[in-house]
Amino acid sequence: MLTPAGRILAFRLLVLVAGLLPAFWLAWQWWHGDLGVVPEEAVVHITGRTGLILLLTTIAFSPAFRLTGWVGIMIARRQIGLWAFAWLLAHLLAWMGLEQYWDWPWIWHDMRDLPYVRYGVAALLLLVPLALTSFRRAQQAMGHTAWHWLHRLVYVAAALGVTHVWILTRADYRLPSLAAAALAALVLFRLLDAAIHRR
Repeated sequence: MLTPAGRILAFRLLVLVAGLLPAFWLAWQWWHGDLGVVPEEAVVHITGRTGLILLLTTIAFSPAFRLTGWVGIMIARRQIGLWAFAWLLAHLLAWMGLEQYWDWPWIWHDMRDLPYVRYGVAALLLLVPLALTSFRRAQQAMGHTAWHWLHRLVYVAAALGVTHVWILTRADYRLPSLAAAALAALVLFRLLDAAIHRR
């Protein structure tokens, strides 16, 4: 029987595995040539999907804590949020390196002229201050209220990410539809929870 501290440690290890496992799977697929005809494109898509799923999971940790009251969820939230940021940063770097070949004039051209690229880059830029202030010392330095308001940008970043995926989708809309529905449900829960606490 695990102690409360042991359960929290086990949950954090589970989050660590969730963050690392896709990287091992991707490396294995690349090594064995199982990423399809255009493996570079597959890497870009997989890193992006993984990052978006982890970002939505980060948002879902708050209602999960509200419903269960288990502190381990909130302790691991920063960890899963940093994994989401890491995967989305890997997505951007893979796009710039594997698809654009670090051709900066062409990269700037796409960022300027393609809406889905602008949405994706904007989402990642919004996550930068959240990643930099995700540590306890930053929260203490900023104050809880300012820190709390800043980290609400995660909802805007997630909405931009879902829009990015939606525009890119050409046939199978299951992933963007599920992501949009999940985000809408999480925002609705947050609004209802805030209204109940105000009352």
